[in-house]
Amino acid sequence: MALERFARYIYDCTRCGFCRVWGWEGVEHVCPTYPHTTAWDTEYARGRVRLARAVLEKELDVTPDMLEHIYECTLCGNCEVHCPIELPLVDIFHALREELAGGGCQLQTHEQITFFIERYDNPYGPKPDEEVVPEYARKETAEVLFFPGCTNTRMAPEEVEAVAELFQGLGLDFAIFDDDTCCGFPLYEIGQMEGFRRAAARTMERIRRRQPKIIVASCPACYRALKELYQQDEELRHDFEVQHLSEFLLPRVPGRLKPLVEKVTWHDPCVLGRHQGIYEEPREVLRQVPGLELVEMESHHENSLCCGAGGGVFFSRQDVAVKTVESRLEQALATRARYLVTSCPNCYVRFRQSIRKGRRPIRPASLATLINEVLKHGTDTDASSGD
Repeated sequence: MALERFARYIYDCTRCGFCRVWGWEGVEHVCPTYPHTTAWDTEYARGRVRLARAVLEKELDVTPDMLEHIYECTLCGNCEVHCPIELPLVDIFHALREELAGGGCQLQTHEQITFFIERYDNPYGPKPDEEVVPEYARKETAEVLFFPGCTNTRMAPEEVEAVAELFQGLGLDFAIFDDDTCCGFPLYEIGQMEGFRRAAARTMERIRRRQPKIIVASCPACYRALKELYQQDEELRHDFEVQHLSEFLLPRVPGRLKPLVEKVTWHDPCVLGRHQGIYEEPREVLRQVPGLELVEMESHHENSLCCGAGGGVFFSRQDVAVKTVESRLEQALATRARYLVTSCPNCYVRFRQSIRKGRRPIRPASLATLINEVLKHGTDTDASSGD
């Protein structure tokens, strides 16, 4: 039983309620979705721990309402960061999902994700006719392999194009993974572990054929899957170096960027920051841009407010996801920045949709698109190599 691994922590919960809403400076919300729900106790961490205990003890039957409350969580980890007794809350909630999914309990919207990945290798369904990977970036083998992930490929093709131009401008021997294949992380998030392993195995087989030395991912979910989750499974384990785009760019862009005299704010994606501990690398990349002024939102670094897209919430509760991203956008607008930059395709797409709909005076950008915009190409630079 997945939950048994965390039984001690489940019973340790003091039900203090610090995982709800504090209103402290820099921490307006601990749970990003709770303010946009019907406000039952089971719609934030304290109540979900109690549900985990009930499932562990076989105390109650799983109902549709119970599933909905469990899956309103984005698994952002903000509750875990601020838990005064340091409970591994994300692990508990993931184990709860694994327990439920393993027993056949699943939201209907998540069943569709599972079907699409099994059938088409992608949570967004059949592959479209148009290709987003430039011809020059389709190579069988290369030293550097960029893994775009399903959301970039389907929802933000400009990210794939920007990385191709960026890597070409840096003079790299690179290729872009163009199989339109999901790393399996969406299945991992909703607790479908067997489906995750099958999807990951298909992806890993295709990566191995390309024999890269370094795999680069701009999507934090893909990065975590490739760097951490695959290494926990003997069949998926590999010896490729995996870097997030910000880690990869940091030693390669100093002195190669044109000025951009604008105010910019950075959004910390939950998986990149709280889950993987990468906070400073993307900020340091941005600081390499001459004239750029980096300003922080009220909630940043480990206090960063989730965009509302993670944990399967965008697929199952778009109403909650939309309200959650609005809360984050309010913080971005308060900085009076010209650019809202991130390196998570889910965050970027949500920001782009909301900004366009509300005609907000801020421009969404990914780290790749912004840095490509200011990279000195060709005759603009004396350098011929990114190393």
